[in-house]
Amino acid sequence: MTTIKDVAKRVGVSPSVVSRALNNRYGVKESTREKIVRAAKEMGYYPNAAARSLVTRITATIGVMMADLSEPYYTQIIRGMEFSASKTGYTLLFSNSYESLEKSKVLEKMVYAERVDGVIIVGSNVEEQEYILKLVEKKVPFVLLERDIPDPRINCVYLDNFYGGYLATKYLLDKGHTRIAHISGKIGFQVALDRLEGYKKALHEAGLLFDKELVMTGNFVWQDGYAAMKKLLRSQPPCTAVFTANDTMAFGALQAIAESGLSIPKDIAVIGFDDLEFSSLTNPPLTTVHQPRYEMGKEAVRIVTSLLQQGASEKGVKLCYRPEIIIRRSA
Repeated sequence: MTTIKDVAKRVGVSPSVVSRALNNRYGVKESTREKIVRAAKEMGYYPNAAARSLVTRITATIGVMMADLSEPYYTQIIRGMEFSASKTGYTLLFSNSYESLEKSKVLEKMVYAERVDGVIIVGSNVEEQEYILKLVEKKVPFVLLERDIPDPRINCVYLDNFYGGYLATKYLLDKGHTRIAHISGKIGFQVALDRLEGYKKALHEAGLLFDKELVMTGNFVWQDGYAAMKKLLRSQPPCTAVFTANDTMAFGALQAIAESGLSIPKDIAVIGFDDLEFSSLTNPPLTTVHQPRYEMGKEAVRIVTSLLQQGASEKGVKLCYRPEIIIRRSA
């Protein structure tokens, strides 16, 4: 492994000069700096980030907390984050929160042990607001992705989930459906609550009463979508359409309907939410609500790096994206 002494020997300077040149510090001629940078690249030398952080107290690392990194939903968010990080020179440190920041304790270790300079929290657990306010008090640069907290100091990147739920339900209403079921996400999460409220508003505007018997609750996994759809298929009178709070639960619903011998969308129309990469490959291809996950991930990192480089302002960034319907053949 190439060391700082190897680079110094190649250029003919001391290791301290190499260190100052690579850290853009004073006291190094520009011509010498260029030689050092060129030699470091040619030799594959990378400064020891851990050693540097001990001196500067800057890790050039952003911590990212997600419920479960293995979920397909996060792939585009991660790609967008990595794109922005590659442009700014920051490293991303990912960790699972398993839906609870306080229980996981990982974020606490990241922040209080100064292993990261900033944080991105992906998720919308409504019970975490008090914990998030502690980050504000500690003046940790952070962004919430997937939720909007009214506190003007907090940076948020999120989708208008209320409008998304409204849009999905209105689409089914416009197709002539009046008996529309909803498979909701976990009610302790803001995205699930907002999508449910959007569903209710569309029904209200159409002059239809909200029927709680047509609402099933899941935890955003296909097994819950499958089980909920099985129950809905036994309801009387039967529903003619179903709006699921995410695509993953829609996959389960499609399977349950197919097993019952019913035709999609002739007998029951299905619309999902997220527009996952696999959603165009289902049978039939899934009509869904698209959210720009790549852009959201990219912007979350951009905002954090801006806070780190330019300092925080009294007013946080609130970046809201509008969803859109992707029409395929399931509805």
